[in-house]
Formats: sequence, structure tokens, C-alpha cells
Amino acid sequence: MTELFADGTGSIVVSNGVVRIELVQLRRKDDKAELESHTSGHLLMPVGSLKQLTLQLAKALEQIQARVAEKDRLENPPKGDDLDDALSNL
Repeated sequence: MTELFADGTGSIVVSNGVVRIELVQLRRKDDKAELESHTSGHLLMPVGSLKQLTLQLAKALEQIQARVAEKDRLENPPKGDDLDDALSNL
């Protein structure tokens, strides 16, 4: 199995029932601090599978956002007035 790393996506083309998603990586330009994107590969899949992929990605994003919110809640608990306001709104 081949694994590809992508910093993002480039073009997305749908043709003949197949979605083609360009995967891009950021690389240093001429050993300088400046970055430029290069194609690292392509994801090809039937259009019918795109909905399931989209749902799975949305679910993963929701899980990440919930973890970030929980971490923020634990690291920054409400202070006095905020807690009083929260309790009064119950």
C-alpha cells in the first residue's frame, strides 16, 4: 500500500463518473524559507463514493473540534462571573 502525505488539495475534476483530486505538498523553493506547492499525487474514486468520503471527513472534523473545545475548556475554566452567569442561565 502506498501512503501519500498532502498539505492540501489542488484541482478537483469530475469526468466520466470519476472524481480526480490533486494532492499537494509544500516544499522549500531553492533551499530558501519560501514555500511552493507541488503535486504529490492524485486521489481517483468513483463519484458514487464521494458522498461517503465527505461524510467521513465531516465526522473526523467534528471529533477534532470537540477535542479542541474540551482541551480549551479544561485549560481555561470559567472564572467567577462567567460561572455565575452560566449557572444563572440554567
